[in-house]
Amino acid sequence: MAIPRVFISSTCYDLKHIRENLKYFVKTIGYEPVLSDDGDVYYSVDKNTHDACLAEVSTCQLFILIIGGRYGGEHKDKEGSITNNEYREAVKNKTPIFALVESAVYSDHHTYLSNKKTNPDFYEKITYPSIDNIKIFGFIDEVRKNSLNNAIVSFNDFSDMETYLKKQWAGMMYDLLAERTRNANAKITNRLIDDLTIAAKKSEELIKVLLRTTDAEQVEDKISKIELIAKARSFPNLVATLFDSDSISVWSIEELPDPKEHKYWYDFLVATNDFVINVDGELGYETYYLYDKANTYIELGPELDSKKDDPFFREIQSAFEALKQVDPDIKKSILEEMFFIL
Repeated sequence: MAIPRVFISSTCYDLKHIRENLKYFVKTIGYEPVLSDDGDVYYSVDKNTHDACLAEVSTCQLFILIIGGRYGGEHKDKEGSITNNEYREAVKNKTPIFALVESAVYSDHHTYLSNKKTNPDFYEKITYPSIDNIKIFGFIDEVRKNSLNNAIVSFNDFSDMETYLKKQWAGMMYDLLAERTRNANAKITNRLIDDLTIAAKKSEELIKVLLRTTDAEQVEDKISKIELIAKARSFPNLVATLFDSDSISVWSIEELPDPKEHKYWYDFLVATNDFVINVDGELGYETYYLYDKANTYIELGPELDSKKDDPFFREIQSAFEALKQVDPDIKKSILEEMFFIL
């Protein structure tokens, strides 16, 4: 099972105990801590160690930044310290950043800002007891002034950090779950809109038939065809409801699989090469799953036709059967709604 990797960025020697505590904390959460001083960074024979650290940042899903009183070593090729540039790499990758600064340093930073306004000629010459380099204050300002993800919190000891991170990561989980709910509701809304569009088009066609035709048998036949087309048009919407993919990719229209050659709708999707059926036998019996290219999946059951009694599966299979029966030109126009030409 994949777990989030958490990059812990700071100067090493002055914050060694804090880094050790953070490493233990991250492990207890069930995530993987990544610290350069623990050998977690791969130092490629083709890269400088500074660049190796930056490369490792891009492999992590969370980034903890700790700002203490020591500035640290300058990066060999870039402006600023190694820690500065690790942070910038996380910003570039849009990795969630959780920035913490020692209370004494943060307090001196406020003094620094005040002196910058009131003593512009001398503020850089003043000694600030909590730091070894005034560039630390510039780095704090860089974090604070970032347009996004710019929260920065002070800490006195590790317990402050632990409390803050627990709350933030709980909030992140809540946002993730809420976003899933919003996406699900949006899917439902979009499907209702699509269904209304199909229904409106169906009604329009029915009215045209009734106005133009006096023969009762012809009316019945044309109404049946209109209903069949409306049912077929619902197929792309039903597939979009099941999966995250809005479209299926092919190189050309000529590559579109023919629905008539497939018994079930999921067989047809697999023929597009954007879907695959996998079998899981871990529970002592085989269960089939249909995956799309985004790794969204649905369960098909212990047998590939075992979902035929499920109402939604019946609905999508019915739409697929209608798709197989409509005229070729209409079928092509419906399929073109589903496919993205590369």
